[in-house]
Amino acid sequence: MTSAELRRLADHKVVEASSLSRDADHLRSKAAALKGLLDPLVPISQRIWVGPAALDFEEKSAQHAQTIDNQAAQLLQIAGEFEDQVRELRNRAAELRAEAQTADTAAAAAVVPTGVI
Repeated sequence: MTSAELRRLADHKVVEASSLSRDADHLRSKAAALKGLLDPLVPISQRIWVGPAALDFEEKSAQHAQTIDNQAAQLLQIAGEFEDQVRELRNRAAELRAEAQTADTAAAAAVVPTGVI
């Protein structure tokens, strides 16, 4: 692979890393929006009504709230995995740039000046 190809590949890895980092931020934002989303329902319902229907509503609300909180936690976990991949992509880009520099240095050293006696 030529040094120019290595640099292009490195640039591509950086673009992928940036995109993945934005996706991770988006997931964290959505997780924050979900976390505790249904928590206000039970206290509100307790002030409005009582009886078996109210208890059923509170129970189901609590179950759904737990499901939503679990989903938010999963989004945060995926965001963390994305960030791990971002680090790997950026490290690989740095390695590719170093390989390109090494190839350029080797190519420059191999050039024999003409007309030198």
